[in-house]
Amino acid sequence: MYRRHALKTSLAALGITALMAGGSASRANEICQAEFQPMITAHQEVMKQTQAAIPRGRPTTFEQAKANAQRACQALTTAQASFRRLQQWMTTNADFCRLPEQIMNDVNTGVANITRNRTQACNGVAQLERQRRQAEAGGGNPFAPNAGRRPQLDLRTPGAL
Repeated sequence: MYRRHALKTSLAALGITALMAGGSASRANEICQAEFQPMITAHQEVMKQTQAAIPRGRPTTFEQAKANAQRACQALTTAQASFRRLQQWMTTNADFCRLPEQIMNDVNTGVANITRNRTQACNGVAQLERQRRQAEAGGGNPFAPNAGRRPQLDLRTPGAL
C-alpha cells in the first residue's frame, strides 16, 4: 500500500521535472526546478526509509507487536511531515510554477493516506498497551487465537438459554 503512494510521488516528481524542463527555459522554471528538485529528492529518501521501517508479518509476542507499532508510528510521522512540507511548497508555488492540478491532487491524496495510516499505527500503540494491562490483570494472552473475544450466545437457537 505504501509503495503505491511512493510511486505516485515519484511519478509526480518526474512529471514536474519534465514540465519545468520542457518548452522555453524561463526564469520561473529555473527557480521552481532549483527549489523543487532537492525537496522531492529528500521526500523520496524519507519514503524509502519509511518503506524499510514498516514491519512485515504478524508479531508473536506483545513486545514485538508494541515495537512494530511504535516503529511504524515513528516512520509514518516522519513521512507525514515530509508530505506536508511538499504539499505546502506546492500550494504556495502552484501558480508561479504552473503546476498541473493532477499533481496537486496526488500530493493531497498522499497526505490524506499517510495521515490515516499514521493515525492507525499510533492508535495501535495505545491499544496494545490496553491489551497488555488486561492480560496482566488476568485477561490471558492477547495474541492467542480468538483473544479478547467472548463466546457468542445465539439466542435464535431453541434451548440456547
